[in-house]
Amino acid sequence: MLSKEEILTSGKIFNPAAKVYANADRVVQYLEGENPAPVLVEIDPSNTCNHGCYFCISSYIHLPESKNLETYDKTVMPRDVLLGACKDFVDMGVRAVNWTGGGEPTINKHLKEAITYIGENSDIKMGIFTNGTLLDRWDLFETMVDNMTWVRFSIDAGTPETYNHIRRAKGNQGWDKMVNNLNTLIKVNKDKGKKIGIGVGFVITPDTCHEVVDFAKFFADIDVDYCQYKPEIVNREREDGVQRDLEFWNKNVEPQLEAAKEILGSKFQINGYKLSDLIEDRSLFGRRYKKCMGSQIQPCVGADGNVYVCTNHRGYKQYSYGSLHEKSFKEVWNDVQERKRIMNQIDNVECFKNCTQLCKPHESNKAVWDIYQAYDKEQDKKVFKDNLLELQKEVKENIIHSEFI
Repeated sequence: MLSKEEILTSGKIFNPAAKVYANADRVVQYLEGENPAPVLVEIDPSNTCNHGCYFCISSYIHLPESKNLETYDKTVMPRDVLLGACKDFVDMGVRAVNWTGGGEPTINKHLKEAITYIGENSDIKMGIFTNGTLLDRWDLFETMVDNMTWVRFSIDAGTPETYNHIRRAKGNQGWDKMVNNLNTLIKVNKDKGKKIGIGVGFVITPDTCHEVVDFAKFFADIDVDYCQYKPEIVNREREDGVQRDLEFWNKNVEPQLEAAKEILGSKFQINGYKLSDLIEDRSLFGRRYKKCMGSQIQPCVGADGNVYVCTNHRGYKQYSYGSLHEKSFKEVWNDVQERKRIMNQIDNVECFKNCTQLCKPHESNKAVWDIYQAYDKEQDKKVFKDNLLELQKEVKENIIHSEFI
């Protein structure tokens, strides 16, 4: 099992392994055969998006070129399903909720009510990934500042021209609207005493890598808390799921990241763990675990109402534990036998062959697998558990947003 120093090497914010250890109590419950509530639920209020990024992790769900796929679905989650799920999250003791997609979450007109319900009725932490161009449509600024833990704008470019091109932004929902809404959110947050973290994200692709430095220069002077870079993960639905070659990262990306780091200073953040697996392990991309255990503490609720194993399997009904149009989230989650059946299919029958490399639970899987192996070998389970829970406290004190695995 990793030491505290090893756990914390990937930083304080974007460090899924550390966040697994920070929630080790629920990992232990799972390993002991209990059925703990998820640490994190990723929920898609919408499968529709007002942008059209080809590199989107959910491109196979909502982009026009995906119309012939079984997964194509432009659903917006109905109010009763959305609020019913929120009630169960509160009742069950879920620790964090990510509003994500699917599509653009702020397209759903009931999102404001859902955020407010969770905020007023629980201590659940909430974050959202958004392109930010629709926040003014539903006047979400104060709602977010009053209830969220963090808001991250997906930018993925350093100039208006590239932004509007790669995101296929239409009308007044492009760069200018994004910047205006970001500045409004920052102002509201300042006026209320900086209650939430606000960040911007950049997915590095062959079409955007030349603007890594432009992105840094633009946002260096805007009062965001961090600028996050992360490598594009090619999902299995496009380009046969083949990741970018080593030369691309070493020649085109690394020098620019170094320059961006100089410009941004403490604002600079990177999902370095994924970049390490991309560069250092071209055969398995770090997938040395035998079971997808990380998914058992971070499921995904799709806009279609299905509770999926993870965000990378959203849209594929064979990886759904059940539908919220038929059962409550609590009932679906408590059907342990059905969950075991689906995980057996992934772990032992398919052996991950239908899984995207460097998938969302990938880093969590590595951490939970390490804990599982150490737990399995330990003779005195009580001593192991006590030591792990002590480590949990130490790790939690040294990271930010510990519930967001």
